[in-house]
Amino acid sequence: MIKNTILFMWSIVILMTLSNLVVFKKSASMMVEWKLLSTKSSDMNMFFLLDEKSLTFMLIVLMVTTSILMYSQFYMNKKKMMFSKMLVTFMLFMLMLVLSPNMVSLVMGWEGLGMTSFILIMYYQNKKSMMSSMYTMMMNRVGDITLFMSMMILMNSNSWMFMSTQYLNHSLMWISLILTSMFSKSAQIPFSSWLTEAMAAPTPVSALVHSSTLVTAGVYLMIRFKSSIMSLNMEQVVMTVSMMTLTMASMNSLSEMDMKKLVALSTLSQISIMFISISVNLYSLAFFHMIMHATFKALIFLCSSTFISVTNTQDLRKISSTSLSLITTKISFNTASMTLCALPFLASFYSKEVIMEMIMIKDLSKLLGLLFTMMMMVTTIYSLKMMMIINLNKMASVMKVTSETGKQKLSKLFLLVPSVVLGNKMLWSMDLNWNINYLSIEEKMTPTILIVTMIIMIEADKKLKIIKPNNEFNQMISYMWFMKNLNIMSKMKFLNQAINLNMTAEKGILVNQAKTIGMFMHKSTSFMLKVTQINLKTMMLIMISLMIALI
Repeated sequence: MIKNTILFMWSIVILMTLSNLVVFKKSASMMVEWKLLSTKSSDMNMFFLLDEKSLTFMLIVLMVTTSILMYSQFYMNKKKMMFSKMLVTFMLFMLMLVLSPNMVSLVMGWEGLGMTSFILIMYYQNKKSMMSSMYTMMMNRVGDITLFMSMMILMNSNSWMFMSTQYLNHSLMWISLILTSMFSKSAQIPFSSWLTEAMAAPTPVSALVHSSTLVTAGVYLMIRFKSSIMSLNMEQVVMTVSMMTLTMASMNSLSEMDMKKLVALSTLSQISIMFISISVNLYSLAFFHMIMHATFKALIFLCSSTFISVTNTQDLRKISSTSLSLITTKISFNTASMTLCALPFLASFYSKEVIMEMIMIKDLSKLLGLLFTMMMMVTTIYSLKMMMIINLNKMASVMKVTSETGKQKLSKLFLLVPSVVLGNKMLWSMDLNWNINYLSIEEKMTPTILIVTMIIMIEADKKLKIIKPNNEFNQMISYMWFMKNLNIMSKMKFLNQAINLNMTAEKGILVNQAKTIGMFMHKSTSFMLKVTQINLKTMMLIMISLMIALI
């Protein structure tokens, strides 16, 4: 069954590649109508939008999912079929979100992503995975609620289509709700804390979630709502939130030693780069970088999964790749890490380097440009940290697996090739709307000066020990700027209130007592409300909360 599924997905990938060539050549778009139900009075139809962005992203999702399914046959010895079905379901909901041209089908895909991610994170059925899945679900529900509210506001336009939103008089409330839902799904501040908690899922699930599905859904929708964001000048809000997230993720990654969390923080920084490019109206470059990021980030997660399985630990200081049997994983991991650093002529170089140039050219403050360049340098530092520790460490723990299977190697090679050549091949086929870039000599020398300065500061700190991080600083970094503490406090307060409300509801809130007085029969009948156990204010709050829960 799994082999047939993989062959079927391979054939779909080939067909999608051919269709992409046709769409790129003709620059066309197509609306496909699928009649779900037909009655005498009405029809129920479902629409799919096939254009340059949807077909390209659909091809990447199928390619990444195929390689992960191939790898999962090695990773999951038990319940292999159930795990594969959950991954395919997760992929189908993402494809529904990508191909949907209206809010109704988008919400279906959006909710499907949230529910299947909740199931996949709690796959191991232990205490940590259960708590992490519940925490992730509660954080994402904020974005789900705001998306539903924006959908209700859009009912006044008599159309659910994305294309019709550019002709509407957008309200600030509507676009704020849309941005909140995108920030929560893409784990931007203040919703960033759920991303590292989701690492309790199996590593193939993390590879699919962090590369091309869950966290990239917010970026994809922001590209779709381009006209709405530009019409209300929300670029400064997006820039502020994404720059704060980029700084936080880069700071945390320098001190993080959990391999899965370190790769998750690198995902958060790359998503922030996409949002920053969107905030300066570089929507095509953001989409281009999202495509490049999906390939090498899935490859990094698959290689990390092999290292964790072999050494039976997630501590980066105890992981090694000195064994000759892991040569494919070692080459793939080093290549993907260098792609993350945007090494020249690899895939992400063609997107990240252009984004850096355009950020320097834009009329932004010098502080923002300097901070963005420093965070790009931090990306190189923690990528080199991963490569040096894994390649130079000696095997400290006993190896569980002595060699890789053929399907395990093939799944990584399937992602290794696009991680190297995809940027060069897609650069000429995508319309990026470039202008002639002019950089002064100071701007050209800024990255080199920063790198040399950072090397000098690191060497000076080793000798003089200028920077002495204390416990408060380490705690702030480990708790992601105390966002985890705030979310835990709010969660406990919410749970306590919910328990108290349930207790009072079980005792009985209102006793409706109607007394008919014969002498005043001609007057209106009066109803006396007898409140038991609680006062009137608490009664009204409980009624409002019950109505919201029913809605």
